[in-house]
Amino acid sequence: MNCWKVKKLHAQNFRNLSSTVFDFVPGINCIFGQNGNGKTNLLEAVHLLTNKKSFRKNTSFSQMLNIESSKPEIIIQSAFGNDEELMAYSLRMSDELEERFLNNTPEKSKTPSKSVFINPFDSYQFHTSSTFRRQWMDSHIGMMDKEYRQVLGRFQKSMRFRNSILGMGGKNASMQLRAIDEQVAEYSAILTSKRHQFLQELNEHITPTFRAIFDEEHTLQLDLDSLFVHWDAKKIFEYYRHQENSDIKAQITQVGIHRDDFIFSFNGLNAFEFCSLGQQKMAFLSLIFAYIELFRYKFTSYPIVLIDDVSGELDSQRWKNLIQYLETKRFQVLITTANENFGKELERIPESKKFFIEHGKLT
Repeated sequence: MNCWKVKKLHAQNFRNLSSTVFDFVPGINCIFGQNGNGKTNLLEAVHLLTNKKSFRKNTSFSQMLNIESSKPEIIIQSAFGNDEELMAYSLRMSDELEERFLNNTPEKSKTPSKSVFINPFDSYQFHTSSTFRRQWMDSHIGMMDKEYRQVLGRFQKSMRFRNSILGMGGKNASMQLRAIDEQVAEYSAILTSKRHQFLQELNEHITPTFRAIFDEEHTLQLDLDSLFVHWDAKKIFEYYRHQENSDIKAQITQVGIHRDDFIFSFNGLNAFEFCSLGQQKMAFLSLIFAYIELFRYKFTSYPIVLIDDVSGELDSQRWKNLIQYLETKRFQVLITTANENFGKELERIPESKKFFIEHGKLT
C-alpha cells in the first residue's frame, strides 16, 4: 500500500491561518488550541486541497478569504509524499477563478489524495435528519464512485425539471412528464442499485470496526429504506405513470429516491430511538472508520483522516479506545482538540507530532 500523505502546507489569506509552513508526520498529528483559534481552519485547508471543496456548507470564497488580506486571493501550497515520491500541489483562488497545479503543471481533475472529515456535530444530525443522512451517503458514495456522482447530478437536474412541470400544471403536463420520467426512472434504477451494493460492502466492515475501536460486543447495520430496491427502470417508470395524477394534484414528486432514507440499527434496534448520545456517537464513528477501511479496500490506499474534536459525548475509556485504534492504523490523521484530558492522551502517542495554534499561528 502506497498512500499519499500531506507533508507540508502553507496557506496565504485563508481564514485566520498565518503564513506559516506546517510540517506534518505520516502518522498522527495532534492540533491543540482553544476554540476559535484556527484548528478547524487548518483541517479545512487540507480538505479544500484534497476534495476540491470545503466541508462547511454553502461556503463562498469571500467567507474563506482572510478579512485582513491586502489582496483578494487565496493561495494554498503543499507537498504530498508516499514511500517513494514527493509532489508539489497548490491551489490559487479568487472570486472569479480557481486554479490547481500539480508539480507546477495546471491540473483540473487529479488530487494527490482524498480526505475524510469527521465532525463532532455530524453524529447528531446523522441520527436525527433523513436529509442529512441522504446527503452524507451521496457525498461519500460519490467520493468512491465517479459514475454515481455523474448520474446523481443528472438525476437531480431531471427531478428539478419534473417538479417545475408539476408546479406549472397545464394541459401538457402529462405528456411532458412521460418524457422526463424515462430519464428519472433510468437514473433511479442505477443509483438505487449502487446505494444497495455500497451498503452491502460497508456493512461487512461496520461491526468489526466498532468492536475493534470500543471493545464491545454489539452488532451494527445500515440499511436502505427505499421502495425501488431491486426494481429495474421499466418498473420504476410504470410506478411514476401510476402516480402521475396524484403528483399533478400535489404539484410535486411525492415518492422517489430523493426521499429515500438510511436506517442505522444497533443490535437490531433503531439507533436514534434506542441508543444514548454516547452510543450514537460510537456508532457514527464506527460507520466513518468502516468507510475508511472500505475506501482502502477499493483503492489500496487510505484517505487522509481529518478529525475535529470528537471527545464530546464519549467517556474517558471510550476515547482512550479510539486513540489506541488510531495508533494501530496506517492512515495519516490530523486531529484537533480543546479538551485537556483528551489532549493528554494524544500527547502520549509515540511518534506523533503536536501543534499548538493560537489566533491562527503556531506557538
